[in-house]
Amino acid sequence: MSFPKIEKDILIHTDRKEFKLYTDKVLIENLKTKETPVEISVDVVSSDEPHIDDRDWIYNSSLFEIFASIPFIENHVAPLSEAYNDFLEKFDSFLEIFKSMSQIDGIEMAPFSLHFELENTYILKFLFHPLPEKIDYVTMLASALDTITHLHQEKESELKTVIKTSHSRKNNKKYLTFSDGSWKVLNPLLEVGKEITKDYRKDRDWRVKKPHIILNQDNFTHRFIFDSNWVLVFDHLETMLIQPNDVALYSNIADRCLNQAMEFYENVILPRHKQWHGSFPSLEKQKEYYDYFEIIIQAVIFAYTALEAFANICIPAGWEYQTEANGVKTIYSKEAIERKFELREKFKKVIRPILNSPDPTREDWWMPFIELENLRNEIIHTKQSRSEERYAKLLSQSIFDIVRNHKNITQFYGDHISKYRTELLEEYPYEFGYDDVIPGLMTDKNYWKSYKSIRNINFDKSD
Repeated sequence: MSFPKIEKDILIHTDRKEFKLYTDKVLIENLKTKETPVEISVDVVSSDEPHIDDRDWIYNSSLFEIFASIPFIENHVAPLSEAYNDFLEKFDSFLEIFKSMSQIDGIEMAPFSLHFELENTYILKFLFHPLPEKIDYVTMLASALDTITHLHQEKESELKTVIKTSHSRKNNKKYLTFSDGSWKVLNPLLEVGKEITKDYRKDRDWRVKKPHIILNQDNFTHRFIFDSNWVLVFDHLETMLIQPNDVALYSNIADRCLNQAMEFYENVILPRHKQWHGSFPSLEKQKEYYDYFEIIIQAVIFAYTALEAFANICIPAGWEYQTEANGVKTIYSKEAIERKFELREKFKKVIRPILNSPDPTREDWWMPFIELENLRNEIIHTKQSRSEERYAKLLSQSIFDIVRNHKNITQFYGDHISKYRTELLEEYPYEFGYDDVIPGLMTDKNYWKSYKSIRNINFDKSD
């Protein structure tokens, strides 16, 4: 149903008549002490016919619902009017009786939820989930209203972009939850994907490629989960296994080699800083140095290769990048970008517009990345004149942070994928902080056709 018409500053919905009487007496009457108070109206609505249908996506039960109007935001919240501060203070007292009502008839309840219609397009619902510890709900409410004010006043913002790109159904409702001191958009499909992913990963190695998940858009309990299976044919043998994630494999090699290299460094190099003598290790000790070089070179190469693989998955299929020089335009396909662009150029020029990410050269991880890339190139394209300097770099303690930095970069872009390119989460590796997958949706008719086809079940042409 449509967003309700708000005649005053705030509209409150409840399904209990006694709640309206309590609100009139304890809140609305007390607000009239101000010359121009915040004005509130209360509607008693049937619980069987809510004005906004919450059964679509996220279950959230509250004792009453608050609907904020644009005049309330513009005339009270934005200027922090005296009447607004008075409302918050008296609402806190009004709310006291509800704070202990965390459960009714065994159902977990929040005291209230907050709604606002943004740009006549999106219905924002702020979820005030009850938690075991004591919560200052009024502070959360003030923060929600402040968030609404910024969204209402700013033409573009990161939060507004996330709201627009998060999935919603039927009434364009967008859910927000309070965590770490701020309100964040809750993507319903992502929440469903989390539940499925948790079960999927119970018996699978973390280096597998994430599965394809298809949901019946009318009933999320009906779902397909497809592994990305390979059949590897070699030496007259066939081996079927789940496709590995390249980033996960290469990063794991780098981590394993780095841990082995650290053992040598701690046992051999660090003690020398205390001794300050013995510049000529024995021939037997030199063998350990060579073993170390083999291991740390692998760590460098595979850390960089993990980043190369990662950059390539950030480029969607069909994406094109255009350059112009001397009046000549050149269009690069995804495949051409993968072949012809250096990794630093992919991060600086190609990936930025795809993931809506900032200038990477200003990030803390950029200079260590440049050191990693330069060192990797020196290893791959060996120049004898620079060999001594190169091996000295491999013995520097900074080499460990340079190699580890590849994970910082992967997680940096993972944050932007989770906000702006959720379809790429399927390609993103596990164990880097963004393990979820956004499911695809099918209509009920197509879902059951696919279901019968996959299971080789005959169905009528009329289906």
